[in-house]
Amino acid sequence: MTKKKTATATPAPGRRALADQMGNTLMKEADPLQADPIFGNSDVLVSQWNKQFAGEDVRALTLGIRIRRIAMLLDELSIQECEAVGLKLNEWLLMMALRRMGEPYCLRPTDILKMHSVTSGTATYRIDQLTKQGLAERIADPSDRRGYLIRLTPRGLEIIDTVLHGLRVNFHKKLLPMFEIEGGFEIFEESLRLYERCMEQGD
Repeated sequence: MTKKKTATATPAPGRRALADQMGNTLMKEADPLQADPIFGNSDVLVSQWNKQFAGEDVRALTLGIRIRRIAMLLDELSIQECEAVGLKLNEWLLMMALRRMGEPYCLRPTDILKMHSVTSGTATYRIDQLTKQGLAERIADPSDRRGYLIRLTPRGLEIIDTVLHGLRVNFHKKLLPMFEIEGGFEIFEESLRLYERCMEQGD
C-alpha cells in the first residue's frame, strides 16, 4: 500500500530569500516624503498603531489597514484616468461591470444594484447619467417582457477601453520592481486570494 503524500510548506530559506529581495527593493524605492506622521504610507500607519497597542498582537488589524491604504491609492489612479475622459469614479465602476460581462455588455438593473450594494434609486440615477452621456442604453430584456437591460454603447465601450488601457500601462510601470523579483508577483497574488477568502468567511 502506497503512502499518501502530504503537502509541505515552502522551505524557509526560499521564503527568506524572497523576503530579502523585497526588502532590498523597498529600501531602494523608499521615498522620504512617505514617512510623514500625518500623510505617510502604510508603514507609518502600522508603526503608529503598534505603539498604541504595545504588547498586543495587532498584525491582522494592521494588515487590513495597509490594504485599505493601497485601495485608496488605486482609487486615486483610477480617478485620474476617469477624469481624463470626463468620467466619474462611480460611472466607471458601473461601466466596468458591463464591460467584463463580454458581448453584448449587458446587465439587469437588479444585478447592478446587488453588485454595487446601492439602493434602487441610486442605481437608477447612475444608469440615467450614463444614458444621458450616450455611454449606455436601456434595451428590452428578451427573457422578461416587463424588464429591461443596461448595455454599453459603442461610444461607452471605446471610453472604458481607453481608461483600461491607461490603467494597464500605469499599473505595469508602477509594479516593475515587483515583476523583477522572481516569483514575487505570483506569491503576492496568491496571498491576496487567501486574504480575500479569509475575509469572506462568516463569523
